[in-house]
Parts: sequence; C-alpha cells; structure tokens
Amino acid sequence: MASASGSYCGVCEAQDVVKAAAFWCPECNEGICTSCEKHHRASRGTRKHEVTSMDDYKQIPPIIASINQYCPEHDKKYQLYCSQHEQLCCPLCITTNHKKCDLLAIDEIVKTSRNSALFEIMEQNLKEMKNNIDRIVEDRRQNLEIIKQQRQGFQTDIKEMRAKINIHLDKLEQEIQQDLQAAEQKVMSQINRFVQKVSDHEKTIDELQNNIAATKRFATDLQTFFGGKMFEAKIQEEEKFMTSLIEDSGLQQIHLQCKLDNKMSDILSMTKIGEISVTTKPSTISMTTDREKQAQKRIPTISKTINDINLTLLKQIEISKKENRNWNHGLHNHAIW
Repeated sequence: MASASGSYCGVCEAQDVVKAAAFWCPECNEGICTSCEKHHRASRGTRKHEVTSMDDYKQIPPIIASINQYCPEHDKKYQLYCSQHEQLCCPLCITTNHKKCDLLAIDEIVKTSRNSALFEIMEQNLKEMKNNIDRIVEDRRQNLEIIKQQRQGFQTDIKEMRAKINIHLDKLEQEIQQDLQAAEQKVMSQINRFVQKVSDHEKTIDELQNNIAATKRFATDLQTFFGGKMFEAKIQEEEKFMTSLIEDSGLQQIHLQCKLDNKMSDILSMTKIGEISVTTKPSTISMTTDREKQAQKRIPTISKTINDINLTLLKQIEISKKENRNWNHGLHNHAIW
C-alpha cells in the first residue's frame, strides 16, 4: 500500500522497508524507488505502465492527482466511460448503474486526450478570459484616472467660480460703498447749506434783538416809535422765512437707506454651491465571450454484449472436400480466436 504522501516506495513499504520514492506509477497508484523501478520496468505485468518521476508527479495539480485509476467501490480498474453520467466505470459498475448507458472505451479516449481540441479550446478560453481581465483592469485603471482628472477639473472650476464671485462681490461692494458715500455727501451738502441759510437769519435776529434793546434804552420817544415800526417789518420778514421753512419741507428728517438685492439674500440662504453625483455610461470595453466547447472527437463505443456485435464479411474462401476434412480436423485440435 502506498504511503499517504506518495513520498516512499510502496513496494518496499509492503516489505517493511522504508525507501524514498523516485518515481510514481499512476496505474499502480504508488511511489517506486530506483531499484524497484528497474524491476517494474522489466516485469511483464508492469512494463507498459507509464512511470513518471516524482518531481514531475508533484507538478500535477492535487485535484488531478487525486483521480484514481481504480474504482473505490469495487476495487477494479476503470475500463469504460459513461458519457451520459460523465463517470468512469469499472466492469462491475456497468452491471449495477450503467446497464443502459452508452459506454466509451477508456483506452480509446485517453489516446487523444492530451492533444485533443478540448484542451486547445480550454487554453484558448482561459487566454481569452485572461485577456478580458487585463482589458477590464486597464479599463478600470483608465476610469480611475478619468475620475481623478474630473475631480481635479471640478475643484479648479469651484475655485475659479469662487474667485470670480469674490471679485464680482468686491466690485459690487466697492460700487455700493461709493454710492453710499456719494449719497451721504449730497445730503450733508444739502443740510449744511440749509443750516448756513438759517444761521444767516439767526444773525439777523440777533441783530434785531440787540437793536430793539438799545432803542428801548437809549433812543428818544420819536425814534422809538418809528424804530418799532421798522423792527416790526423786519420781524415779519423773519417770521415769513421761518414759515417758508416748514412749508418747503426744509425741516423734514433725511435718512439714508440701503436695500440689498434679493439675490444677495439668496446667496446667504444657499446651503451648498452645487451637487456631486455619480453617473454611469455604457461600457466601452469589448469582451471576448467563451466559445462553445466542441473538442470532443468521435470516439468508438464499446459493445456491451455479444449480441451487439455486428460481423462484416471481409473475404470468402472456397475449399475442396479433402481440404474441408483437413480443416475440420484442425478445428478439433486448435482453438481459433
């Protein structure tokens, strides 16, 4: 019995001798040392076995190396293949589970399996899939680069827009500041002229007050009488001036007003400059799809019973009666297969 790992010679292990296996026989399903390999190659029962080195055997994928040539249920060598159930069959398997199945001779199948079109198609499909993966990875890498460029472009656009808004707002602010100062200067000039005008009449009134006081104190009665008439006329003029100030709205309160554009309030009410979204577009990558596997070649089927064998006449021979007697005699002494 071969060791679990196949690292030791199965023949020597059966004789309680431990030797490292240098070769592997898949038909015997065991490792063979150098000495036993010579006998194995020379023995009539095993000389046709395809022996491989342990180094080559270890290169076989474990899932492939686990494929045994003997039926685990009946301990018989597989001889047939059931294409219906896709199972290897030993002679006993046929009588139990594959009586009505189409069976193929394993010896005929394996002759061309290594160089069959199936492996070429599988290798081509794997190559195409790998190329697809390479194209997909490259496409995604390019997509990431595009996204990076888009992000950088949008960041630049946002900064430029912010700079333009700042410049525009600075300009608008400067203009409205200038308008505000101009309005203030205009109102100040208007009020100052009004105050100056009133101040001039205040001097006139002060002068009248002083003149009346001096007339009352120092003038003669005649001077006082006629002077009073003169003072009264002057006072009436000043009263008329004071009345005109009220009628001409000269005493109305003047206020500056600043009404900001509603769009400025809209800016302050903004919760975000814009929206970032992710969109998709149809893929531009061209995928190569798997082709249908048509590697199975026509493999001759094996007949299940002798009744399924059809004889074909290859040549007809006529013999004389004497030769016929000799021929019949020969049949009794020899078996013909």
